[in-house]
Amino acid sequence: MALPGLFIDIILIVLAIIIAYILYRGLKSVKKLAVNIIVGFLLIIVSNWLIPGVNVPLFNFVTILVTALTGAFGALVLIILNLFSLFPF
Repeated sequence: MALPGLFIDIILIVLAIIIAYILYRGLKSVKKLAVNIIVGFLLIIVSNWLIPGVNVPLFNFVTILVTALTGAFGALVLIILNLFSLFPF
């Protein structure tokens, strides 16, 4: 009679290990995304400070959305668009 209870315990332990592995993999990728987003915002701040003619607004909905979704690549695109006066915000 104790066998079904032991079987359920083993299934729960295996499920806990699988969930822990999935969370570990997910958090590792979230960490990479967060670093990419932070680098993107730092790139905008430094370019506004160092490059004359660049004035990308940091607290703008479009800037926040593009940088949050694409990270450093989106920040570079915004900076280049601003250099050529194609970013109207």
